[in-house]
Amino acid sequence: MKEHKVLLFPKASFQIMLHSDTIFGAICWAIRTLFGKEKLLRIIEEFQSSPPFFVSSSFPFKQIGERRYFYLPKPSLPSLSIQEIRALTNKAKIRLKPYHHKEKAKIIEIASAYKGFKKLSYIPLAAFEKVQKGASEKDLFIDFLDNRIKDIKFAQTGIVQKNRLDRLYFSTSTAFGEVFFENEMGFQKDYGLYFLLKIADKYFKEYLKPALLLLQDSGIGPNAKTGKNWFEIEIDDEPLFKDIPQTNTFITLSRYVGIDKIDIEGSYYNIETVRSKVESRFEFTGENVWKDQIMYFSVGSLIKTKDKKEYYGGLLPAKEIKGKTIYQYGYAYPAYIQGE
Repeated sequence: MKEHKVLLFPKASFQIMLHSDTIFGAICWAIRTLFGKEKLLRIIEEFQSSPPFFVSSSFPFKQIGERRYFYLPKPSLPSLSIQEIRALTNKAKIRLKPYHHKEKAKIIEIASAYKGFKKLSYIPLAAFEKVQKGASEKDLFIDFLDNRIKDIKFAQTGIVQKNRLDRLYFSTSTAFGEVFFENEMGFQKDYGLYFLLKIADKYFKEYLKPALLLLQDSGIGPNAKTGKNWFEIEIDDEPLFKDIPQTNTFITLSRYVGIDKIDIEGSYYNIETVRSKVESRFEFTGENVWKDQIMYFSVGSLIKTKDKKEYYGGLLPAKEIKGKTIYQYGYAYPAYIQGE
């Protein structure tokens, strides 16, 4: 399989960060629209034995001129102990007032900086690759103190008022009208999103590339029909990562359903529970479109499995609706840790 970077240049505000399950669902609907239901069902069947492609969640990138800077989720790693934090007080850069105790002030400064570091969501590709080669949380924190890792403000989130009108009275104050609020995310200048796609050339040229170009004209995710989550797309064929041999330890870049044998003591992870909707097209009008809740290892989780496999995770049936089975994407997109 070959890895592609799929770059999304926002043309409107977004209501969500696009995770792997949302991207997979959008691709499936696009394949069905372009090639028909039977073709989509055959591709879904292939996932049960030999998955034809894998997708990651989306992450920010910045473009300045011709140069692009890619960011990845900050990995879940063992936290620093109090002793390790104290040992880094020589990295503190503070201006002491005469009545401050020098050593205590340095400890407070370092502890405060570590708190800020723990809140980071994304780190530069170069820092992420250090982790793949064995770097620890301490190494990343030192880079943070030395300003080699910074908090990026790639988007600004705000609350937007929306109105649902009673079409008979053209009012929000009747039983069928209301005022409600939603979060929207506007991207800062020069920033966009990208996700990774690993796929055989045959499938990419025949199905995935046309599907992605269709999504460029339709948007992805909630309220796409009202102009949200729209983008221009560019497909970059240069892989993001240098070749690292496959191991049984990896950082997942997608929401991952842990149906494999996991070495819990050797893994560091966050868990999230997701309940999403079936995209409510005409055939599902009036139906309950909420899927079952799915529990995932979050993006950035460091997973160590007991067995080395060709791929990890799977597709889970998440809804039966009008005689059709709807699946939820739960494959890991692994960034392998070298030498494990």
